[in-house]
Amino acid sequence: MHRSIRHLLGLAAASAVIACGLPALASTAHAATTTTTTATTTARSDDLSADWGPVYSAYYGNGRAMARGRVWDNEDDGSFNFEARLYDRNSPARLCAYLQMRLDVDGVKDLHTAKKCGPVGYAPYRMGVWEEDIPDSIAVRVCYLDTVTRTVKLCGKWSYAYRKVG
Repeated sequence: MHRSIRHLLGLAAASAVIACGLPALASTAHAATTTTTTATTTARSDDLSADWGPVYSAYYGNGRAMARGRVWDNEDDGSFNFEARLYDRNSPARLCAYLQMRLDVDGVKDLHTAKKCGPVGYAPYRMGVWEEDIPDSIAVRVCYLDTVTRTVKLCGKWSYAYRKVG
């Protein structure tokens, strides 16, 4: 459930308590629980559209690199789409945000990367494949790339942006 919906449900619960007293809070809380369960069930259906992230690198001083994105399918042309936005804020000039994406397609692993240097904006990454080449999984992690030594360091944990169900 999106944060704004939770916020609205919380406001509705607070309004109900002010208007009608404590019993209204219990019924509104039950409605919020029901809504949460329904939203979770809907998100796990056969619909492929999903947001992922944020995924972070390890800290370097006061900053961390971050990535987020989404996965969706287009039934009109049979394509599978993966999108990422990579952010680099509060890091020294020699370090760039570095996104690693590990794709597994029929047991063959492939590594894709994206780089973003500097605090302004984000670096987009987009991949589209056809129905027969849909990955079994896409794991992502964010690191820093040291531009002086050309080494990857301060990586966050791998997490799945997408996993094929079934």
